Amino acid sequence: MDPVELTDGRLVLRLPTDEDVEAVTRACQDPELQRWVPVPVPYAPEHAAAWISDTRPSWAEDRELRWVINDAQDPAPLGAIGLHAHDTTMREIGFWLAPWARGRGVMTGAARLACGWGFDDLGLQRIEWWANVGNEASRAVALRLGFTMEGTCRSRLLHRGERVDGWVGGLLPGELR
Repeated sequence: MDPVELTDGRLVLRLPTDEDVEAVTRACQDPELQRWVPVPVPYAPEHAAAWISDTRPSWAEDRELRWVINDAQDPAPLGAIGLHAHDTTMREIGFWLAPWARGRGVMTGAARLACGWGFDDLGLQRIEWWANVGNEASRAVALRLGFTMEGTCRSRLLHRGERVDGWVGGLLPGELR
């Protein structure tokens, strides 16, 4: 699949580039991000470079469609979002946001773009959201988008080599807000 860029006029979802290594590395130093997202700790520029270099092959193999998020007026990354393939009709959304971008509706807007594109252009029939129990910020984004909270699964997620309880939500066509 060829990568696409998405925009709503305020935000842009685009492929990460080598110029994003510094911003991604800086964002991934955040203890709150590290608490919920299984990024390497400590997070080094080499980790960002590897993630960026795997983006095009990931699109080509249709395993994870990922973007960095930036303000339409500023190309500096504010976060990242992806749609991880499960099958041709279902994907899992995953995302993180840098501390300097929080509290402005950035992730809700970015996730709305990604989910809308998934339903409209990919013909998805379901998008799943998973988060470690306690990740209230991620849950709030999912709820604002219209995800139905479907439950708590004991020891469902693997986080830094340890099984943790996970929340799951589902979004079907026509439910996106």
